[in-house]
Amino acid sequence: MKVTLPTQVLLDAVGHGAAVAATKSPKPILEGVALRADATTGLALEATDLDVGIRIHLDEADVQEAGAMVVPATRLLSVVREVDEEFVTLAEEDGSLTITTGQSHFRIRGEDADGFVELPFFPDEGGVSLPGEMLRRMIRRTVFATAKEAGRYALHGVLFHMDGKNLELVATDGRRLARAVRVLDEVPGRDMRVIVGPKGLSLLDRVMGSDPGVLSVALEERQVLFRVGGTLVISRLIDGTFPSYEDVIPAASETGFELAVADLAAALRRASLLTTRDAQSVEFGIGDAQLTIRSRAPEVGEARIDVPIVYEGPPQKLGFNPGFISEALKVMDAESQVRFEFTNGKAPGRLSDGDDYVYVIMPIALE
Repeated sequence: MKVTLPTQVLLDAVGHGAAVAATKSPKPILEGVALRADATTGLALEATDLDVGIRIHLDEADVQEAGAMVVPATRLLSVVREVDEEFVTLAEEDGSLTITTGQSHFRIRGEDADGFVELPFFPDEGGVSLPGEMLRRMIRRTVFATAKEAGRYALHGVLFHMDGKNLELVATDGRRLARAVRVLDEVPGRDMRVIVGPKGLSLLDRVMGSDPGVLSVALEERQVLFRVGGTLVISRLIDGTFPSYEDVIPAASETGFELAVADLAAALRRASLLTTRDAQSVEFGIGDAQLTIRSRAPEVGEARIDVPIVYEGPPQKLGFNPGFISEALKVMDAESQVRFEFTNGKAPGRLSDGDDYVYVIMPIALE
């Protein structure tokens, strides 16, 4: 194998591969990236941890000799990061990968690529096209709400649901729920209801770049495949039944208030300064024309933040985890208006910045 290509192109690809490759795996070969050079198809980089996989075709590569090998992902990434020349040459020599550029020469021990996991290819038929920027926005608005603790396995992923002309992404950990929905310009041609892990979706978000254009989605043997340009992201589907969530989402209500996303985020950030791990809660005091956010931890002190709002209704006191609300505000447009609706201190609160997004959060009992 001998290939010459732009250093930045290689660095970007190896960075994506290193983010996927397993760490401290019982199968050491999974800690590497596979480089496959072919005179016809060019250079491809592959990585997988068996749950998530990636294949990147590097069209800019000039293949002088075909070949394939696997090299440790972190080692290769650390070397390529230090290269400051515009182009780099990769070559296989006696079971090692040599990296030559300018006055620098590196040699990394590798393995035969025949022992690497065989990743699937995107099918010729059955794929669905989606606007990349739309999907990225929906991913960012939901993936953070997946469960992190051990428990119901289905809650560790995002429900990916296409039905007719609608695309819906839903995530919940049992204490909050995020739902993003969009109407598609074209009928996708097939329905899809699967649970996708957050690592695969976050990787897809990362590889889309600044202008993702149109991407393709397909199902293949308990895996979902996303194709963006010359990059294929593969994610193993999560088994289980996603909980029935429709009845959990409160209906839109006239009881609530609106304010700028940036204003609520700033107020929560200030109030959170005087919370602790054991006292992760804030009190929302909702009254005529004012929202008062209070936090109190006996060992550190207390805070009170007043924010003007438009509200007509009886006074209310509600308790929430400020971190849960802040995470939702981070994925909203800072200059938009967020509407916060509620019923009482025991019912979930409902946040939304438009018809295509709703965030539900369970309250915390106030002392």
